[in-house]
Amino acid sequence: MSSVLYLVLLFGAAVSAKHVLPSYVKTCSRNDPNLSECALKRGKEIIPKIIKGDPSIRLPVLDPMMLDKVGISTTGRANGGGLQLTCYKCNVYGLSNAVLQDIKIDLAKKHIALKIFVPQLSVAGKYDVNGKLLLFPITGNGQANITLLDLKAEAALDWKLIKRKGSEYAHISRDRVDFTASRLKLSLTGLFGGDKALSDNMNQILNDNWREVLDDLKPSISGTVSEIIKFTLNNIFDMIPYELFFPEK
Repeated sequence: MSSVLYLVLLFGAAVSAKHVLPSYVKTCSRNDPNLSECALKRGKEIIPKIIKGDPSIRLPVLDPMMLDKVGISTTGRANGGGLQLTCYKCNVYGLSNAVLQDIKIDLAKKHIALKIFVPQLSVAGKYDVNGKLLLFPITGNGQANITLLDLKAEAALDWKLIKRKGSEYAHISRDRVDFTASRLKLSLTGLFGGDKALSDNMNQILNDNWREVLDDLKPSISGTVSEIIKFTLNNIFDMIPYELFFPEK
């Protein structure tokens, strides 16, 4: 995950050096009576440009997005024990097809709610796993491919304003992320020391019982996404005065 955080710092530094937003970022007036509608329109416009990357601010292509390390653990509800899966040098595919469906902004309450739809989101990379899932012990390492279909994500964010050097800066103080998906597909090579028969059988069991697996992984996945969103926004907000995001006019 460190590569994402490094990317955010580069982005924030590049923007703050100019103290202006990139030309393709169109703002909405804080006095606009239809602020949420304006934000939704602007958000839909900016996503394709961000996904493609922007060399002028050292922003690379974000589909695929590379994460150095991602850890996912289970709650134990569906397995009677704990499980830890770690993915290294993971590539995330599918963000270029993300659709911003809704934004609700309340400046008085300093709250924003987002709804995003991604037809297919896949994470692929090297992994290792140890623990228990669906009552079965599971260990191994190899290549992982985890795919969510029809992903619908909702994020609720609260921020506060911090005064610094004569300007106000936003800071995300509380966040919550939830999601649903119509299907979870898993492919884990190298389970059980590379025993192909056992590995194939376990993959079949996991995919046949994907709802139970997703239910067990969901809190951890939501938490990871939440932390990435919070860290990303706070680093950007820390570099850019609040008034640039929501000017008077």
